[in-house]
Amino acid sequence: MIPKEVIEDIKSKIDIVDVISEYINLQRVGSYYRALCPFHPETTPSFYVHPKLQFYHCFGCGASGDVIKFVQEMEKISFYEALEKLAKRVGVDLGKYRVGGGDYRIYTTFYENVWMEYKKSLKGESRAYLKDRGFNDEEIEKYGFGYSPVDSRIPHKVAKQMNVPLEKALEYGILMRSGGTLIDRFEGRITIPIRNESGKIVAFGGRILGDGEPKYLNSPDTRYFSKSKILFMFSEAKRSIKELDFVIITEGYMDALAFHRAGVTNAVAVLGTSLTRDHLLRLGTQTKNVILCFDNDDAGIRASLKALEILDKLDFNVLVLSMEPYKDPDEFFQNEGAENLKNRLKDSVPYEIFLTKAISSLFNLKTSNGVEGFLKSMKKWANIFRKSGKIKRLDNLVREVSSIVNLPESDVMSLFSSEDFSLKTSLDRKTIGVEEELVFLYMNYEDLRKDIEKIDTDVLEGLGKDFFMLLKESGDVNTLLEKASKDLKDWIFKVQELVPEPPDPRKVFKDILSDLEKKRLRKRLAEIDDMIKNSDDEEKKILLKARIDLIRRMKEMGGE
Repeated sequence: MIPKEVIEDIKSKIDIVDVISEYINLQRVGSYYRALCPFHPETTPSFYVHPKLQFYHCFGCGASGDVIKFVQEMEKISFYEALEKLAKRVGVDLGKYRVGGGDYRIYTTFYENVWMEYKKSLKGESRAYLKDRGFNDEEIEKYGFGYSPVDSRIPHKVAKQMNVPLEKALEYGILMRSGGTLIDRFEGRITIPIRNESGKIVAFGGRILGDGEPKYLNSPDTRYFSKSKILFMFSEAKRSIKELDFVIITEGYMDALAFHRAGVTNAVAVLGTSLTRDHLLRLGTQTKNVILCFDNDDAGIRASLKALEILDKLDFNVLVLSMEPYKDPDEFFQNEGAENLKNRLKDSVPYEIFLTKAISSLFNLKTSNGVEGFLKSMKKWANIFRKSGKIKRLDNLVREVSSIVNLPESDVMSLFSSEDFSLKTSLDRKTIGVEEELVFLYMNYEDLRKDIEKIDTDVLEGLGKDFFMLLKESGDVNTLLEKASKDLKDWIFKVQELVPEPPDPRKVFKDILSDLEKKRLRKRLAEIDDMIKNSDDEEKKILLKARIDLIRRMKEMGGE
């Protein structure tokens, strides 16, 4: 077990802003940082990072925590693995505290060792296959190609060396059942490693050498690998994606590699599945600009249309690139070369242009039924653009549809204009009061905390009172932030945004004490007034005297 003081030491040496900015684009706003939340889709930034608190919080989905939790959530790893990653960053050795490595460590080590054996087996016919596709020795090494021979026993050998039961290797997805035996899933295939965001190998892709089906095969989903969440080459491409501020999304790993070989290193690929919300949530932390480049066949076009729906819903800026007359980027690269593939990016078109042509190909426009079906499909997209206020895209759509069906643009617009535009509203800024200022001081000025803790906070109301009640129960700020409800966390972080940095915190604290005392006196005054209504003459004299004293004290303090 890692001692708490060691964990706190690691956290104290790390700037949470530096770490989080490696995953998402942070924008400085005053004394804090803001970004689109990486944990849920949104178009307006609601994810905040506070450097002083060394804490993050999303007002949208409620995600919050420290730097360890952020790395843990982003990379889908355990607390210990996230801590170890951060410890290495600041030169802290956790080796003496380690007790076992956990299943994830065994899993990734197993894949790494199998990969090394696959690489050794890449020779003769298997290596010649890659050479025939234009890969030179440097590229073969760079991209980690290997080969699993027919009747391969490589996973069995590695399992024995690592003392991993074969049933565990089956669970890891490298072995599979065939009849009554366990065989190498990738036997007879060229292999390529699939890495998670941390760069760890968590799966393989395999291309059969020779004839056979399926031509391409990926590892099955496991505890540490999900095709719907991991994008091929993302760990290698994310730096370029962030620097260039756009990503190219392809269908297969050979397509993504074609772009990388052409020097376009911000390309990734889906792995035998549709483009998913999880894929895009991760990409959205690096960029909101996408060039979609799926296969130029019926299946690829349908996959593109499906992908465009989710891309639009998550408010990505999208262009579409066609490889016509070739099927995909890999085939284009094989026939036209690296420079031409790179130059082809200039032919990317706005996605409303692509989807108009693509959808029109699904209908027989020589018939009235075909035209009606096409217009009905396009009206759906026109309504999407209208509701989201994408007027330019709507104009482009109408122009393209008009050209295809040979109708005036005004007639097409009339067909598409049945819905009103929707307007988005923004939240009004909350008025800053004594409670907001007091919580701000407590969170940001440690030298004031002991004095603030001495205050009788019973006079507070609402979330301010909840804050100090939970503080007494929790004992410290970190525990409080972990235990707080979403509403309370939202309020705490909103306070950090709205309250201005005071030039003299001590003076503000003194003023707050005065305001709280006035509030307490007003509360006592109201109680006395209620008591006077039901008191006898003797009691009334005593209460009236107390009332006069309270009013005098309030006037001395500058109150009413």
